[in-house]
Amino acid sequence: MKRTLLTLFISSFALISTAQSIRSVDRGEWLFSVGLNTVNSLGTRNPVEGAGDWAYRFPLSVSLETKWFDIFSIEAALSVNGVAANQRLDAAGPPTEDLTYVAIDTNLKYYFGEYIFPRADWLDFYAAGGVGLFVFDDANMSFNLGGGAMFWINRRRTIAIKPQVMAKFGLNSSKESFEYPNNHFQHSIMAVFVL
Repeated sequence: MKRTLLTLFISSFALISTAQSIRSVDRGEWLFSVGLNTVNSLGTRNPVEGAGDWAYRFPLSVSLETKWFDIFSIEAALSVNGVAANQRLDAAGPPTEDLTYVAIDTNLKYYFGEYIFPRADWLDFYAAGGVGLFVFDDANMSFNLGGGAMFWINRRRTIAIKPQVMAKFGLNSSKESFEYPNNHFQHSIMAVFVL
C-alpha cells in the first residue's frame, strides 16, 4: 500500500512538473492589467444578487503579476471604487454619505486551463487566493478566494481580456464597530498586457 501511494505521489508530481504551460506566460515574464471593477457588498452569500445595486463609482483596477513557477503566479492588485449616499449596501443599511472603497491585494494564482481544454491555447483558467487590506469607511484585512479566465486575443499571447470574481472575507467582521468593511464580492474585467 505504501509503495502504491508513493508511486502515485511521484507520478503526480512528475506530471505537474513536466506539464508546462504552452499558452500562458513564461516564468519571469510580467503581466500588467488595467480595467474596471464593481463591489457587491449586499450582505448576501449570492455573488450575483442585486447587480443593479453594486458599487461602481470610479471603478478602477490595476494589477501586476509574474509567473514564478510553471503553473503558479503571484499578483499585486489595487482597486478603487465607491458607493453613493443612500445606495443599497449591506445589512447595516444605506450610508448617509458617499463612501470610497480602496483595496490592496496579494494573490497566488494556480493556472489549470490546459488540463481542462488542452487544445484551446487562447484560453487560460485560474483559481486565486490571498490576502488584502481594504478600506470601506473603516479599514479591514481580508482573505481572498476566487478565480477567473484569460482570453488571449492575439496569436503571440501578449494581450488578453481577464474577467475575475473574488470573494473577500473580512477578518475582523465580527467587530460591532465595523459597519461596512466586511465580507463582499469584487468582480472585475481587465485588459492584460505582457510586458
